Amino acid sequence: MTYLRSSLILLLAPAMLVLPVTGCHQGSGNREKASPAEPEQNTSSLDGRPLIKLSFMEPIDSVLSTKAHQPLLDYLTAQTPFRYRALFSSESERNVGFLEERLVEISHLGVVSYLEVHDQFGAVPIVKPLNRDGEPISRSVLITREDTDIGTLTDLRGRSLALGSFHSTLSNLVPRYELIQAGVDPKDLESMERLANDDEVAKAVLAGRFDAGAVEDMVAERYSQKGLRAFHVSGPIPKGPLAIRDDLPRRVESAIRDALLKLNPKGAESRQDWAEEIRYGFQPAVDSDYEPIRKILKTAPTGCRESCHGSS
Repeated sequence: MTYLRSSLILLLAPAMLVLPVTGCHQGSGNREKASPAEPEQNTSSLDGRPLIKLSFMEPIDSVLSTKAHQPLLDYLTAQTPFRYRALFSSESERNVGFLEERLVEISHLGVVSYLEVHDQFGAVPIVKPLNRDGEPISRSVLITREDTDIGTLTDLRGRSLALGSFHSTLSNLVPRYELIQAGVDPKDLESMERLANDDEVAKAVLAGRFDAGAVEDMVAERYSQKGLRAFHVSGPIPKGPLAIRDDLPRRVESAIRDALLKLNPKGAESRQDWAEEIRYGFQPAVDSDYEPIRKILKTAPTGCRESCHGSS
């Protein structure tokens, strides 16, 4: 599951043209040893405030993504001494690459992606989003078409299954792990294929390309009115954090965290134009929040590192 830096650079080449690199990668390790990097200064700006760049995973049209995330950028600009710009990617690998290559200061990451960049590049979680119930959790959902007879995980034997991105927690790691826990070996399936993101999974199942698919609960709910139904729901999984680079000054981290924590979950009704994953507010995040997923990745003797999150 280790990133190959040279491969990532080739993979991310088109995305890296979006913005100039703002700093060289200094390596990971102890955050205290990292060289502090001040946010980028832009003297052409009317207010001259330092620029902070954030990245988000967003499979839909970039114009819509910008519109849905702009209110958060405006809010942070009003609450902190910085300006903000957002980058978007439909692939987890690119989103991770933005942070690794110092193209952004903050990235909203899935849990598996966070654990990898924390271990290798020293990224630090600052907050985790809340769901509509005010809880910092998501669930992995197995979906199928309304006209199938699939009702349990064991019913997937001899069927085809679509998974999300290689680095997705909810649409790849967790469903693979739960299949193994239910006694279903991946070899028992007719086929199992990874797609770019959860929306692609849902669309492929709806179109009949696969018998079932794994998605995040928000995506499952979105497609529940379009002919898909859930047949298996995981236990609660901690929401992926907004994580910062290891070289940012503590004052920058504190200013952004404090502003995000001021968002009142009860005010979500007034934020209907915000992207859903950031609409309901945030709670503080620390690395230990993600220990359950770290344990799944390291589980033995189930061999989850190979079977759940291997190269297949």
